[in-house]
Amino acid sequence: MPLVAIGIDRKSSRGSDFGRYYISDDEMLDKLKSFSSAEGVEEAVLLSTCARTEVFAEITKFHGGIEEMWASLADTLGMGREELTSVASVYYERGAVAHLLRVASGLESELIGETEILGQVRRAFVRSRDAGFCGPGLYGLFRKALEVGKRARSETGIAKGITSSAHAAAELFSETCGLEGDGAVMVVGVGEVGSKLAEALAQGGYKVYVTSRTFQKAVNLAGHINAKAVQMQDFKLYLPELNGMFFATSTRKHLLDIDDAKRFDQCRTPGTFIADMGVPRNVDPRLDSVGWLTVYDLDGVNAFIKNAIESRQQEVGQVEAIIEVETSKFVDLKNSAASASTLRLLYGFAEEIRLSELARFSGRLDGLTDAQKKAVESLTYGIVQKMLHRPVVKVKEHSGSKRGERLVEDLSFLFDL
Repeated sequence: MPLVAIGIDRKSSRGSDFGRYYISDDEMLDKLKSFSSAEGVEEAVLLSTCARTEVFAEITKFHGGIEEMWASLADTLGMGREELTSVASVYYERGAVAHLLRVASGLESELIGETEILGQVRRAFVRSRDAGFCGPGLYGLFRKALEVGKRARSETGIAKGITSSAHAAAELFSETCGLEGDGAVMVVGVGEVGSKLAEALAQGGYKVYVTSRTFQKAVNLAGHINAKAVQMQDFKLYLPELNGMFFATSTRKHLLDIDDAKRFDQCRTPGTFIADMGVPRNVDPRLDSVGWLTVYDLDGVNAFIKNAIESRQQEVGQVEAIIEVETSKFVDLKNSAASASTLRLLYGFAEEIRLSELARFSGRLDGLTDAQKKAVESLTYGIVQKMLHRPVVKVKEHSGSKRGERLVEDLSFLFDL
């Protein structure tokens, strides 16, 4: 079946609020079900992070199936078809395979080689598989992506140094404030990014507060890293003593607004550091201009990251070489299996017609001897085999190539296999 991927990332959606395209964990299964209900979508995996929202799908037909995908994804995200096409990219077959392998390897991340994306790809795959939306086709693809993502990090230096946006934000705070572990910080949100932030800050020697909409999650994390958990409704009581704040939630409302600016210590030098890594933004953008606050949004953190990863650029070529080889292996195997399956169906289709025609004319063959009947059987079988010989040879000759893919697709379309 044809493989197609449609994706939106922060880079392609510049000028738009990427938060509009983000799907939270709470919404994910409903959105996945909505997308998968489109006619022609056989399997689907939906991936949504703070930097990208993408769907990978196997569809039952290429012609018309892609249009169904576009329409279904636009409906799932609650936007018009034209808006979606203006910010999204589409990948077909080999391009979709290579793209997922690049995503899992961290080559498509703002922080090249970052580690968070591999776990996010794994969770998207497992969630879809457990819910019954990921079948044998995408199962093999995502297993390959996870394997390649691990190899990229173990066999090259692509993950050398800063390993995640969370660690980058902690490093940025340290460089900006120059406190070297002396100070109090708060992390709002204890998902993957928030947990890594809190852990990195605790390891840096800071006094760490953590809070979450689910208080028990904050308690569990605090116990693990020797921090203090506070109730979400109480976190603003701590603002005067904080040197830094880090937001990493998926809420669609501002957790800190312009009226909260006066709660901070206005005499602190340097000013209180705020990193807003939420998608959508967790912090009112008007706080960016408050003099006693130093506010970085996710783009600001990513700008810091770019200056910190120049050495990783030298490793990109090695990772791309791994991806090229593994993409070819996967596509060749998939095409070989698709070719064999299609040819079996073609022979079965022809044999069904041959046998039904013999059955239809059986009354006229009653006067023949057994030897004559056997001759008719051999004659009709030979005609079918000779008629199919050339197209079958052509398909086998071009198996694993673009032309081979098209030949298999055309056979399936022409004979409705």
